[in-house]
Amino acid sequence: MDLKRIARLTEQQRACLRHVYAHLTSKEIAPILGIEPGSVDQHIKAAMKTLGVGDRRTAARIFAEYEGRDDSPVVAYPPLNSQSPTDPYNFVPPIVSGWQPHESAGGSMREEQAFFRVATPTGSPTFQFPIGSSKPGDLNWVTRLGWIAVIAIGVALAFGALVSAIEALGRLTQG
Repeated sequence: MDLKRIARLTEQQRACLRHVYAHLTSKEIAPILGIEPGSVDQHIKAAMKTLGVGDRRTAARIFAEYEGRDDSPVVAYPPLNSQSPTDPYNFVPPIVSGWQPHESAGGSMREEQAFFRVATPTGSPTFQFPIGSSKPGDLNWVTRLGWIAVIAIGVALAFGALVSAIEALGRLTQG
């Protein structure tokens, strides 16, 4: 391992290699570092050239060995129910811009989960579309056709009411 080559790596290149070592893709690394996926690729390519290797995994492994990481397998996608005190993927703090929620009424959440949360005021009832207890993607074909028929009939009735209202308004204005 050539220490002079490793010393020439920039901090962004080092951060990208740490995440590559954790088996993350460029698209997954980009939001963590607050840069575009193409920039991540450029940082990794520059690091590969500096280290004199042909692929990103080898560059990440060489840098991890330099930093003294153990070679135990890294779990890229841990089970959702695992509660670890530290996040193994955040080797450097992310660049934060804009509003970032930290706590919610139901407890804490990870930064990437915050964008998928539906915001409802506490205590307000949420409307559940009456499709049963399953998710909309779990409907069978009979139920789907039934809902299509119900929606089509509702649209036809609403259109008929609109036409009747316009006709009645026209009769009132004429006579």
